[in-house]
Amino acid sequence: AVPTAVRGPIPTDGSYGFSRLFFDFRRYTRVSPSGRVNLRLFAGGWIGGDPLPLQQRLSIGGPDPLTGYGFRHSACNRDIIDPAFAGTQLAACDRVILAQAEYRGHLGLHWSYGSSTPEDEGAKSLFTLQGPDLVVLADAGQAWLVGGGPGRLPADRLPTLGSWLADLGLGVDWGGLGLYVAKAVTAGERLRFTLRLDHRF
Repeated sequence: AVPTAVRGPIPTDGSYGFSRLFFDFRRYTRVSPSGRVNLRLFAGGWIGGDPLPLQQRLSIGGPDPLTGYGFRHSACNRDIIDPAFAGTQLAACDRVILAQAEYRGHLGLHWSYGSSTPEDEGAKSLFTLQGPDLVVLADAGQAWLVGGGPGRLPADRLPTLGSWLADLGLGVDWGGLGLYVAKAVTAGERLRFTLRLDHRF
């Protein structure tokens, strides 16, 4: 069973209902011929109605979006001790907020195979490989429960900045295929490596 410290009782008379809202603001700015600064602010979760079912609850941590932390590092599940959930890393938070920033600087490498000869200037290379982006990244955010009592915040409050998780990292992104290393700065976490098949955002 899910303890009331995490979720209140769910009505069984057919009146059960809840509302969620999310927004995802992103800005991409070129600051030099080879450099870009990308920013993202994401927030959302429960905004009204009955308590969220477990399938709709939230967490943060892991390769996306907080690369420097383990999977679901902040998941609001410490009060769930039912053996049925043992080892499941259940997400149990009502809301999340996240800020991400990165600088991408393109490395000027260029390699071609089968390039045109002076006698055939109109021919195209059979294969061209462009240089990667060097990525410097920073992330910060938190997930929490809404309500009164220990470990919860009123619906009109946000977590204090001092409680946010944060990480810093570096990466090399080659057309979406990226290798990243990040370190948490607000907890004693180890260096974490992540291989991605698409841009972070």
